[in-house]
Amino acid sequence: MTETQQATANAGGPAEAPRGRTRWGVAAAVLGLPALAVTGFLTLMALWVLFGES
Repeated sequence: MTETQQATANAGGPAEAPRGRTRWGVAAAVLGLPALAVTGFLTLMALWVLFGES
């Protein structure tokens, strides 16, 4: 391939992690998003119990 072809081969796609390396953005999303959802749900339940109309 020429230099121009190599430069444009990866221009449109996502960055590839080297073989054997963790893609930390994906790992953080897989672990972090469910944790944020559960934390938000528990916070809303606590606020509802503590300050709900009775």
